[in-house]
Amino acid sequence: MPLDGDPKGPMFEAWELLSAWAAITATVRLGTLVTGNTYRHPAVLAKMVATLDHVSAGRAILGLGAAWHEGEHAMYGIPFPTTGGRLSRMDEAARVLRLLLDEPVSTFQGKHYALKDAVAEPKPVQRRLPILIGGGGEQKTLRTVARYADYWHGHGTPEVIRHKLEVLASHCAEIGRDAAEITPLTTVRPDVVLRAKKADVEAHLERVRIRSRNAEPVAMNSIHTVDALVDRCAELWAAGARGFIMYFKAPFDHETIERIATEVRPKLEQAIA
Repeated sequence: MPLDGDPKGPMFEAWELLSAWAAITATVRLGTLVTGNTYRHPAVLAKMVATLDHVSAGRAILGLGAAWHEGEHAMYGIPFPTTGGRLSRMDEAARVLRLLLDEPVSTFQGKHYALKDAVAEPKPVQRRLPILIGGGGEQKTLRTVARYADYWHGHGTPEVIRHKLEVLASHCAEIGRDAAEITPLTTVRPDVVLRAKKADVEAHLERVRIRSRNAEPVAMNSIHTVDALVDRCAELWAAGARGFIMYFKAPFDHETIERIATEVRPKLEQAIA
């Protein structure tokens, strides 16, 4: 169901859209931010992402989260465990996914999931299909990231990102993993709209509000110029982030997307060189 605006509004299924995009694109990486673990058995999800990797010729990323939308679970009759139960399931699911994506035959017995001489063929095109785990919980989520993830997605101020990465590094040290194997990604929230004038930003956000059937005004990000976005990303880079994710709601803001690619990116690369 939509996460913004009218909860009864239209919402396509993400993984089928990704396969459609894979068929009509050539270079862009494809993934979810993130797939709630409670919606699918991890063995089913492993087959889905491996198939997407073949459709896209090796461009799939597996985004995984513990799930949080209690109302959506209630609407569809999907069990919604406690926070601890969901985090425990996600940790086991990440292990199951890694086994099925990497190993010829897998056997695993956990509290929530079990595999017995399980095969998942064909394997992904990528030698190691990357798992992206979102969340900032320091005792459980970041420990799962240290064990299984190739990307970590978090959000917050540069100070928050720096602290979370220190915690993640300590978890990696405990299990003997090099923290540099995990790429930290962060977001710039709320949605970024780049325009020369604040009034033009407000006009676009009003179109978003109407499209999403939202009664309330859409929150404006104080960052709405190219240079301001470059400065914020440079601050996050200095804190340890190594990739940035922007959010865009329908009607999609092609002007901002183009300006990020053609104006923000080269300036940011120069700033962090």
